Amino acid sequence: MRRPTVSVVLPVLNEEADLEDTLESVVVQSYPEIVEILVADGGSTDATREIAESFPGVRVLDNPGRVQSAGLNVALRAATGDVVVRVDGHCVLAPDYVQRCVHALQSTGAAMVGGAMTPVGENASQRGIAAAMRSRIGAGPARFHVGGRPGPVDTVYLGAYWRELALEVGGYAQDVGVNEDSEFAIRMGRRGTIWFDPSIRSTYVPRATLRRVARQFFRYGRSRAATVKRHPGSIRPRQMVAPLLVVALASPWRKQVLAAYAAGVVGRSLLEATRDPAGAPAFAGALPLMHLSWGAGFWFGLVSSPKYAAAEPVQLTERPAVEWRAVDWLAEAAPGA
Repeated sequence: MRRPTVSVVLPVLNEEADLEDTLESVVVQSYPEIVEILVADGGSTDATREIAESFPGVRVLDNPGRVQSAGLNVALRAATGDVVVRVDGHCVLAPDYVQRCVHALQSTGAAMVGGAMTPVGENASQRGIAAAMRSRIGAGPARFHVGGRPGPVDTVYLGAYWRELALEVGGYAQDVGVNEDSEFAIRMGRRGTIWFDPSIRSTYVPRATLRRVARQFFRYGRSRAATVKRHPGSIRPRQMVAPLLVVALASPWRKQVLAAYAAGVVGRSLLEATRDPAGAPAFAGALPLMHLSWGAGFWFGLVSSPKYAAAEPVQLTERPAVEWRAVDWLAEAAPGA
């Protein structure tokens, strides 16, 4: 029985700083049936397009919608592989990443599989920001943030899935801001399991400054609210902690709340200082920025224009489904894995 073919897809916009490392990690993948690497460019004004075109097997697609969700849908329309492996323009894949994704899809029968988001800083500031994002009290305890055992989850980092199934559920929603992956996982989860596998490994380059972190997490919170408006049952208790912190800091008990919160941040930052003294100041700054920006963005998203929840996910052209049996070929393909 032949192995599934794979399309690797990357939505990008001005990613010249990190794209070369990303594509280098893609072209050396151990899985032999990668048939194409599709880079959907949202109109980059830097050297992103030239870098992508310099790699063998890469096809650059125009993404007039600019945003990631639109780029992913452009790539889905163009893809020819049985499996789609979604990659970001500033992450680096382990050499067996695609191999592990295909194996997990086949062995579990899941609708979508993925691993953890592992931020790795390149300097002291980024190391502190990365540590905050990996911390359970930073971006939260979800397994795609902090790791954990294999099993069903709400969502995964990036994700790999059968292309036909992605077409059947309508591709990525283009009206939920930057929460397109999680919203897509909700609809994919209605067709099967969303499966976390810690052996699917990659690293991610976080934002370089605290200001950019604050903007990033505000967008995350606002976009999560857009998803909640479309799927009210998707909200989890852990996701309400930051919004409730914002409310508490505006309440009559704000002094007590602030004192308790500040004590927690300082205590956790002192612990971080024993591990990485140079990165600890950025860690201490990133924690409250992440929490307060996400929480404020969430409330802003709830009360802003209802257009986020109005439109249905984009409809893509379907093609006949292909069934694949679970085949345990990973050990044979990579005996040292």
